[in-house]
Amino acid sequence: MIVTGGCHCGLVQFEAEVPEGPVDILDCNCSICSMTGYLHLIVPETKFRLIEGQRDTTTYRFGSGKARHIFCTQCGIKSFYRPRSHPDGISINLRCLDQGHGLDVRIVPFDGRDWEKGKAGLAK
Repeated sequence: MIVTGGCHCGLVQFEAEVPEGPVDILDCNCSICSMTGYLHLIVPETKFRLIEGQRDTTTYRFGSGKARHIFCTQCGIKSFYRPRSHPDGISINLRCLDQGHGLDVRIVPFDGRDWEKGKAGLAK
């Protein structure tokens, strides 16, 4: 199944291939995710394609610096980024998908405040 989405102003647009069955969406409680209400749809990097906006993004790193938070330079929305928890993946903000995407989702808590504990829980 192909889903599409992007930022608020439309400069950044992407598509991703996701499974058709129920998809786990991580609800992280770390400082940046809880402040922005980010809901993580993790896809392999090979299943993600940036359609528009390569030149219209900027990157922010904090803490360990491993995660690359990518924002639209025009509207400031982070519609996707490269997460620390899934180094070979892309995290798409579920809230940035185009309406009518049709995904069947399960919201799963992720303890990003205690990152090592949260990461260990992903292996289960």
